[in-house]
Amino acid sequence: MRKKTVCVFLAFVFFLLGTAAIAVEIVIPERINLIAGSQQSICYNVPLRAVLYNEENIRVSGMETEPVKENIVIDLNKPTIVTPTQEGTATAEISAFGIPLKKVSVNILPKTKVITCGKVVGVVMKTEGVLVLGIGNVKNDEGKIIKPSDGIIKTGDIIVSCNGTAVTQKEELKAAVSATEGNALNLEVKRNSNVMDVEITPAQNEYGEYKIGAWVRDSTQGLGTVTFIDPNSGEFAALGHGVYDVDTKELMSVSEGVVTLSELSGIKKGESGEPGEIIGKLDKENIVGEISKNSNSGIFGTMNSSGIKELDGEELEVGLMQDVTEGSAVIRSDVVDGVVKDYTINIESISKFGSGVDKGMVISVTDDRLIQATGGIIQGMSGSPIIQNGKLIGAVTHVFVKDSKKGYGIFVENMLK
Repeated sequence: MRKKTVCVFLAFVFFLLGTAAIAVEIVIPERINLIAGSQQSICYNVPLRAVLYNEENIRVSGMETEPVKENIVIDLNKPTIVTPTQEGTATAEISAFGIPLKKVSVNILPKTKVITCGKVVGVVMKTEGVLVLGIGNVKNDEGKIIKPSDGIIKTGDIIVSCNGTAVTQKEELKAAVSATEGNALNLEVKRNSNVMDVEITPAQNEYGEYKIGAWVRDSTQGLGTVTFIDPNSGEFAALGHGVYDVDTKELMSVSEGVVTLSELSGIKKGESGEPGEIIGKLDKENIVGEISKNSNSGIFGTMNSSGIKELDGEELEVGLMQDVTEGSAVIRSDVVDGVVKDYTINIESISKFGSGVDKGMVISVTDDRLIQATGGIIQGMSGSPIIQNGKLIGAVTHVFVKDSKKGYGIFVENMLK
């Protein structure tokens, strides 16, 4: 009987530890950001402890008036006020019942102000190499179907070079294929993070042209919204989500890109089952910035002096995840009449570490002016700043297909470098 009781007890303990471990992975992030010189509340509503080791640059409310010089123990099941005194890094160990479960890095950032934008711009991006969209057939003059690339390259591959020469445009690849006159072509191909060398022998089609039987693309363009600009460096962040190829659904690898001014001509209102969109074109004569990075949390680069002037806006302090609360906020956009305005929204729910980096908040448009003009959130508004309590706390990223008044937002700290 005693043995059975011990087994039941141990099973219960392991169950609790397993539950705690799952909670740690779901609720506690790999990194926690804090702002130097600002009081911030930390609470994750889980029965866990966090130990900050020997951090002299963090004060914890109620412990003492001077910086703590020994390990700080924080109960993550209730709000704890912390005040980082200077920039730096720290390590926190998360534990349950005295058993360590996870280590988390704590970054203490400087108090940051950025220029909030909200203007719709044109985005032009060139891929790193030539992107393979699909594999097809080549029909020769005898009517025979040939598949030169089948089983060698595939959709999503990036052709980086051809016979040792870098390829950046599809016309360069086309010229290289033609020049082979049917001889084997050596290609350097990037697949995910792997680079490999392959050989393809072009086939002559019914018109006497040499083809490798692949559809390719070297660039993409569209409209989006700039979220903020660093007033000191001119560096910008936009969209709040990555740019994906419409055919391969892969995040585009960028070699270069530019931001242009845009000319908006109309709005297609969103309806249930059919998201709306901004109607307009890129003003390619007015390049205002260069794109250097395309990631899951947006596109990034540097504005030129013209861009900073054209997109100038209000400087606001950046708010972190712990500053965001459910309730009223505003989004900033020039989608209506080309004039930047604030429109009221409601932050319905917050998911700090769950649904993906660009889906941290569920928001709903409550402003009748925006609903009347656009139906809510429409394509091209991605990147529109979300402002709450005088701080820039995020950006619009997605619209719900079934309800255009609702969408997702990203926490702005995920858009900071």
